Amino acid sequence: MQIGYPQGVGPPLGHRERKKQRTREAILAAALARFDERGFHATTIPEIAEAAGVSPRTVSSYFPAKEDLVFPETEETFERLASRLADREPGETAVDALRAWIADEAPRWDAADAQARIQRRIVASEETLQAHEQHHKARAQRMVAAAIADDLGASIDDLEPQMAAAATFAVLEVLGRDVEEREARVGDVACIAEGTVDAVALLDRALIFVAAGVRALQDDPPGMG
Repeated sequence: MQIGYPQGVGPPLGHRERKKQRTREAILAAALARFDERGFHATTIPEIAEAAGVSPRTVSSYFPAKEDLVFPETEETFERLASRLADREPGETAVDALRAWIADEAPRWDAADAQARIQRRIVASEETLQAHEQHHKARAQRMVAAAIADDLGASIDDLEPQMAAAATFAVLEVLGRDVEEREARVGDVACIAEGTVDAVALLDRALIFVAAGVRALQDDPPGMG
């Protein structure tokens, strides 16, 4: 699962909002190009500002932390995930909701795929960014664990919701690595896209399996059986 990759789709914007969006995209494109070429730590905010044709203050107003330029949509992504988990239908497990959320997010990820590949290269080259990414993943896992705990009538710190959330994110990690390895091996974009479709299909099957496990736990509450 991608946490914080650009999400360049949404409802139509007004003139002012389109101008702000273009400025934001110009800053982000300039930053990623320089991070990719020179490295994250070697690139300064004034250099990014100059390349984007804006002031350093403008860069900081759009992206308060330098890491935000690598993970630009993190908070919006978490808001959508939290909303989808909170709005589960009766009988819908947290993992069912996560599957539906991934399906909703997939067009956003597809639209930003080229940019996301650059971001993955940048993250892979910097240990501090890898740690930042792991923090985001741990946050997402805890959100899912909390929702699973609610399904089970348990505490988030109980073993069952922690195990179910860990199993869910282990699936996401394995399939994410498969996509990245395919990108590293294959230069043909069509082949990469085909592999991504296969990975999404496998993900769906795996999450069905995890959701079934959560339902089984619902039928056997903690301390019973």
